[in-house]
Amino acid sequence: MSLRAVLAVPSRSARRLLPAMLVAGLLVACSFSGSDDDASAPPPTEQPLPPPPELADITEIHPAGPAPKRPNIVLIMTDDMRADELRYMPQTRRLLGEHGLRFVNGFAPHPVCCPSRASTLTGQYTHNHKVYAVQEPWGFHSFDDQETVATALQRSGYDTLFLGKYLNGYGSQPPPDNSSAESTRYVPPGWSDWRGSIGSSLPPTDPMAGGTYRYFDMTLNIDGTLVANPRRYSTRLLGDHTVDMIHDWAPKPKPFFLWVNYVAPHDGLPFEYDDPKPITTSSGTEIRYETPAVLKSVRGRFDGQITPKRLAQIAERDITDKPQFIRGRAPLSTQQWAAIAESARQRAESLKIVDAQVLRTVRALRASGELDNTIIAFTSDNGYFLGEHRLGQGKILPYDPSLRVPMLIRGPDLPRGQVRRDPFLIIDLAPSFLAAAGAHPRIQVDGQSMLPIARNGDRGWRRPVLTETGPREVRVTINGQRTVQMLPKGFEDPRFSVGLRTSRYLYVEHATGERELYDLQRDPHQLNSRVGWPAYRSVQQQLASVLKRMRDCAGPDCRVMLPESLWGPAPNGGAPPVSSTRDGRPPGR
Repeated sequence: MSLRAVLAVPSRSARRLLPAMLVAGLLVACSFSGSDDDASAPPPTEQPLPPPPELADITEIHPAGPAPKRPNIVLIMTDDMRADELRYMPQTRRLLGEHGLRFVNGFAPHPVCCPSRASTLTGQYTHNHKVYAVQEPWGFHSFDDQETVATALQRSGYDTLFLGKYLNGYGSQPPPDNSSAESTRYVPPGWSDWRGSIGSSLPPTDPMAGGTYRYFDMTLNIDGTLVANPRRYSTRLLGDHTVDMIHDWAPKPKPFFLWVNYVAPHDGLPFEYDDPKPITTSSGTEIRYETPAVLKSVRGRFDGQITPKRLAQIAERDITDKPQFIRGRAPLSTQQWAAIAESARQRAESLKIVDAQVLRTVRALRASGELDNTIIAFTSDNGYFLGEHRLGQGKILPYDPSLRVPMLIRGPDLPRGQVRRDPFLIIDLAPSFLAAAGAHPRIQVDGQSMLPIARNGDRGWRRPVLTETGPREVRVTINGQRTVQMLPKGFEDPRFSVGLRTSRYLYVEHATGERELYDLQRDPHQLNSRVGWPAYRSVQQQLASVLKRMRDCAGPDCRVMLPESLWGPAPNGGAPPVSSTRDGRPPGR
């Protein structure tokens, strides 16, 4: 048995009681002290009791006792993980889902890394924090980091700890305050312990030139000092640091907030022998399907479960109802489906290693004595396409594979093993954590605390979910092809697509003037747009009206309830009558 195990550290609640116990012990000792001479001395002359204090004095007396405990908060975030990929993480499902709650409608309103992480930090939609994309002129440099969930928690008495991937451009872009030409050693405000991975901004010959997406060469900025980690697999590296940070900060008197950011299952270097080979299309374009790097211990683990044939079942035969940047794309070839399957296998393998780190995190909290007083949330910054709508890879668009994220949470006073269906958005994380801590932000948040729903049950999906995308004048990857999508001339709003997600409908307006409307009760895979169908004219008008109000909302206006007719399915699960052909499309289409 180790010395640390022998000298077990008491829990924070026990440590808080020690001073009171010592004082009480001294008082007891004094009351029994004295010599035999004192015992034989004559009793003292009785003195009259003092008059009772005035009522005002009594009301000023404050009862003694420990202050109410505030919970620790741990947020574990993956990168580009689909909601349905939680199936490859049994420990996470058991430790957080079965011992906590599973929100089956978790959404990233702007499904791409940097905007979504800025929303995590602020509780705001993209149009309010203004980080519209991962590239210049947006990215890390465009984010106002002076007021975040970290600064609010630190101000309220929390120790705040950060680990792993931050915002795209961190390391290579100048910091928001323009204090230097790059940000490799920049530490954002509000963090007590900062261990952020930097982008590839240093010369390749520099020993610190590791990058966030180099799975075996991640360089961390640890409170302003660069630390290289060559030949260490980044997922396990971040798991080691997680355990270390819990060990360092759990014994301290303050509660702590820890945000751990894994890169998996995002693609990254190095290229490996079993990666899909580049594919040349009939037009002569070369496509590379990207994958994460994985360890030998998990390689091939899911080959039998994830096959091209199974994935190809989602192939969309007719995309004439889709917007112009998808419409007309050729069906995915057999070779492409094989490459997508290999990418999906490696993504699952990388998540298997993250799953082990979640287990280590829970064990470290238990060993510290803090597990029962810790909220643990698990999610991803956005989802990912694996062949849906002829998109072999990527995210950004407001369809469910990209929009949905896993969302699990456990903690003190939360039920165990229950499911919630009310929507839980990325913008709800910050207000939920602040509510748990009794902290208050100095900026207006668009999200809401989900703790009442977690504790007491669903209220019904009555809130609109705004979906946003960034500009398309930047280079994007669609179906493995690097393309440039331009906004229409004179279009000033940098969002190319803005939409509304309810329990039953997805309605999207594109900068081109195109519209999409999907009835998710009849068409959960969003294959047949109902725009222009007579039976949906009233629904479309209502959704367009709500979207007009929501697209530039701020604070409470983002939380105004939907019209009652859009709260959910019609009574008894019914749906609007639709005159359609056998395949669900209107006559004559």
